[in-house]
Amino acid sequence: MNKGNVDDSKILHLLLAEYGFKYMIPLEDLAEPILGLSKNTAKRKAKSLALPFPVVKLNSSQKAPYMVNVYDLAIFIEKRCSRARIEWNSVKS
Repeated sequence: MNKGNVDDSKILHLLLAEYGFKYMIPLEDLAEPILGLSKNTAKRKAKSLALPFPVVKLNSSQKAPYMVNVYDLAIFIEKRCSRARIEWNSVKS
């Protein structure tokens, strides 16, 4: 999946609905439900660029929250689901 066809993604539409149709989602809001990480662990991984998708601070303040682009999050989830589907099918075939 690339950004060219992410607009048609059901996952993208569900993420937009879940997070109030925001283009940028605070990392803290999705750390536990999406990544299964505590807020502090997610922030630490963001700082060291260890998350599986890009994050950004929209200003230079140390206290500025890390933000995630909803398109990048949808692409990450789609890729993980696709990989899991391939693995599952190879075992079940």
